[in-house]
Amino acid sequence: MPVAVLVLALVAYGAALVAYPRFRPWGIAAGLAAAAGLALYFTREAPPESERAGTRIAPAELTLDRIEVTPTVRGASLAGRIANGSPRYRLRDVTLKLRLRDCPAEDTPPEACPVIGESTAIARPDVPPGQIRALSAHFGFASLPPVTGTPRWDWEITALRATDD
Repeated sequence: MPVAVLVLALVAYGAALVAYPRFRPWGIAAGLAAAAGLALYFTREAPPESERAGTRIAPAELTLDRIEVTPTVRGASLAGRIANGSPRYRLRDVTLKLRLRDCPAEDTPPEACPVIGESTAIARPDVPPGQIRALSAHFGFASLPPVTGTPRWDWEITALRATDD
């Protein structure tokens, strides 16, 4: 409905500019002032909700525990718990990156092991401020080579979305 009203107003404005030659200088000045006002409004507007939602909670405010990675036929499933340490914002979803490393020995540090598979997935735990919820995500891996040593999994939070509670 607002779009229809805007179109009608613009048509009436154009018709007035054509039908009333004495109105043209004032009409053009009013149109330029309105355009400048709208341009100022849109350049000073707050960032969109999608940008704000990703910066409300720092990844350091989230705690993942009891994480278990279970290999599946086409990838892996990650399950555990997530705690929201934010006092104000509700955690809606988390994007996780899961890596499979092929370590030559069990005592090899993970950083020294080559990555043979990497995938991202979104988990939607919906955690209120200061609470804990279950977390699960399913990852698909393509073209995994066979593991020759000890498989080792690691994960990280790459993005999140939070809203006002």
